[in-house]
Amino acid sequence: MIKISEVYEKGVRVTKQRSDGSEYTNFDKVLDARECLVNEDYIVSIRPYEFTSSSTAEARFPEGTKFSLIVVDGNSFRTSELIVVGSFTKFCRLLQENKS
Repeated sequence: MIKISEVYEKGVRVTKQRSDGSEYTNFDKVLDARECLVNEDYIVSIRPYEFTSSSTAEARFPEGTKFSLIVVDGNSFRTSELIVVGSFTKFCRLLQENKS
């Protein structure tokens, strides 16, 4: 098992104010990260990942943060593609160490 930080969209409540002074609640989606474990036997492929809108990732993660896309095999996962925090070379090194 390897420990990863999965990037996911989280709904947050945002209270905004109208021009007349009344408030209303709206929900926005922001990126967040959560720790999880993945069995390396289920990993099919890993590749570098870049967000298309840089403002989305920059709002939550420090500038220069590297991301990777991990594709997992199996029917028991919510999705087969996981966006994770970490560079492609980091995961290559980590998986090679675990295979030894």
